[in-house]
Amino acid sequence: VAPVPPQPARMAPRDSYSYQAAPQAAIIDGPAPSDEKKELVIDGRAYDVTAFMRRHPGGKIITYQVGTDATDAYKQFHVRSTKADKVLKSLPSRPVHKDYHPRREELLKDFARFTKELEDEGIFEPSPRHVVYRLTEVVAMHLAGAALIYYGYLIPGLAMLGIVQGRCGWLMHEGGHYSLTGNISIDRAIQVATYGLGCGMSGAWWRNQHNKHHATPQKLQHDVDLDTLP
Repeated sequence: VAPVPPQPARMAPRDSYSYQAAPQAAIIDGPAPSDEKKELVIDGRAYDVTAFMRRHPGGKIITYQVGTDATDAYKQFHVRSTKADKVLKSLPSRPVHKDYHPRREELLKDFARFTKELEDEGIFEPSPRHVVYRLTEVVAMHLAGAALIYYGYLIPGLAMLGIVQGRCGWLMHEGGHYSLTGNISIDRAIQVATYGLGCGMSGAWWRNQHNKHHATPQKLQHDVDLDTLP
């Protein structure tokens, strides 16, 4: 009988936290069984998201944060949302242990200071004029590429369309992050239009995949950008 190959060890959780009482859900890598309570920590409170997970507007990405301190992820993903904090306050919660400190606490504090410096410099302030310029640019490049092909300049025309496809990719990336106008609905519409018309791809699919990447960057079996093999 051939020996059974060793099974890969379960990956350690990305983060964990302490409770005032024993947790009802094990801190495991990946979603817990459906009969267990699912909690995550945000700003020193453990929130019960068991019932909320199915109706989470961002989809199943929330499962990546179960059993972790999700403070930084929550703030980064909902930085422009006006509804997220209201929804969060409506969820059942309880305080974590008084001596609790998140992993990489000093790193997170340093990152927060750096982010504040950039905010003070106005780096994250939306620029409607720049957005109009970029949209005008991609429309003009599409028209120029089509005109070149129409008048017989096939190679230059295809080159122009190839370049503008790349421009659409970067523009839709910023729209997908809601960092163009500061209005989530407008940015999402720009992202869907530029990715759909300019690249022939689905904006919703991209957001679903890219959010997973940012939720657990560089983590095997979680960051979809690392799953490049067939």
